Amino acid sequence: MRAVKRVNPIYLLIALNVLVVVFRELILPEAEAAALAASIETTLIGLGAIGYASIVAAYVLCAFFFVPLLIPLNILGGALYGAYEGTAVASIGITLGCVATTLSARYVFTGMQRVVDRRPGLKRLLDRADNHRNLAIVMVRFAVVVPYLFQNLALAVTSSSVYRIALVTAVSAIPGAAIYSFLGAGLVKAEDVNQMLVYLAVPVVLMLAVAGAMGYFKSKYDDPGAGSASGG
Repeated sequence: MRAVKRVNPIYLLIALNVLVVVFRELILPEAEAAALAASIETTLIGLGAIGYASIVAAYVLCAFFFVPLLIPLNILGGALYGAYEGTAVASIGITLGCVATTLSARYVFTGMQRVVDRRPGLKRLLDRADNHRNLAIVMVRFAVVVPYLFQNLALAVTSSSVYRIALVTAVSAIPGAAIYSFLGAGLVKAEDVNQMLVYLAVPVVLMLAVAGAMGYFKSKYDDPGAGSASGG
């Protein structure tokens, strides 16, 4: 009897996410989605600390099951709680979510590692990252235009420990968290053009700073002697 080929579970999760995005209008029409969003906003703000914890829990669940809603959650946190509290909540959520993705990809949905092993070019790139571990994590986190889920998956298939990934992420994810939190806060809290410009100026300045830092870090990453100085 011919053996049935095993389906990689990570492909099933990706397919499920695509179906939800494609058919979201059928699942939840726009009017009902708006009403649900208003209800969630009122509930979360009224819950106080439990509301913060709920947002963080959403980060963890989405990250564990590879649901690409982490940046929207970051924007939502800024819209609900303001730029600064939103940044704090997002930083915690991103860090714990990264841990969740790493554990999920390494020990539950292990197909991601098999995908990497079948691609020699990608494997060589990851092996190189393993020689500059802290620096590689910082560079991934500073790629703020890349969705957090992709950042998490890139780090999960390296050989860096969960502890190292979480510790470096806790610091290096702050710029990205601030950028999206300020954007979210500006959408709902800016009362005039001047305030909107302030909410936009901070993300722009941070983006420029991150771009400059990425250029500097890339020179260190390309330096063969940088591995010993970056926690290899």
